[in-house]
Amino acid sequence: MEISTRPFRKDDLSRCLLIEEHTAPKNRYFADVADYFTTTRGELTVALADGEPAGFGKLTVLFDGSAWLELLRVDPQFQRRGMGMAIYRRYLEQIKDMGCPRAAMYTGVKNVASAALAEKNGLHRGREFKGMTLEVANAPKGKADGLSLVADKDRAGFLLEPCRQAFGDTMCINHTFYQMNEGTYGGFVSQGWLYEGEGCVLALGARFQPKRALYIAGLHGDLEKGLSYAIGQAESRGVPRITTHFPREDKAMEEFYLSQGFVQDPSDDVVMEGDF
Repeated sequence: MEISTRPFRKDDLSRCLLIEEHTAPKNRYFADVADYFTTTRGELTVALADGEPAGFGKLTVLFDGSAWLELLRVDPQFQRRGMGMAIYRRYLEQIKDMGCPRAAMYTGVKNVASAALAEKNGLHRGREFKGMTLEVANAPKGKADGLSLVADKDRAGFLLEPCRQAFGDTMCINHTFYQMNEGTYGGFVSQGWLYEGEGCVLALGARFQPKRALYIAGLHGDLEKGLSYAIGQAESRGVPRITTHFPREDKAMEEFYLSQGFVQDPSDDVVMEGDF
């Protein structure tokens, strides 16, 4: 069997959707993001078995210049036969060519195969995070005022730097785990993802599928005030749920979200990361 890789083409879509259906039936979203992924810096790579698509994966350059490795899917009949390694080889070529100082991805804490593949390619286990979700229809009515957008990256740094330890040095939007630094702060401001109010800092937004969920990437200070604002934003935008991730060991935040009606995700996540 000859294994090769090339950039994604539009005529690959139907085959890639079938691969996703077979590998991640409960987490299918490629149809919604395929066009978006072709507009971001970094290749959407297709792995071929004798010229036919057998897997795919995306490298995305984040606000701080680091590489985020996402959406890796391999047809079950071709798993453990070199497809994942071929995609990673292409990842590593891009990391070198684009000068990315760091690369990271996430997987479930119990996903041994995914973590092992990442480790074979220079990543190591980093922080673990707990995910929780709130159905907005089940929540008390929110307040879509009381906080305002942060429009200045220096102000963003002033607000967020004191939160780094509490946030695990990470903010997560759409299962994209952004390392906290000046580049990320500026990116969050440019996307309209950062809010402040008296005694409260809230990072909230959606990288893609904005009508499906809003993501609390960070909440600090007056937690109830910030959450009420997030609920109000979801209500005003017609978004049915709010999802958040926070360090797995943060029991106080876990208890707060549980008390507000959030439900734990089926699996905790681990960030696999490495410097290059």
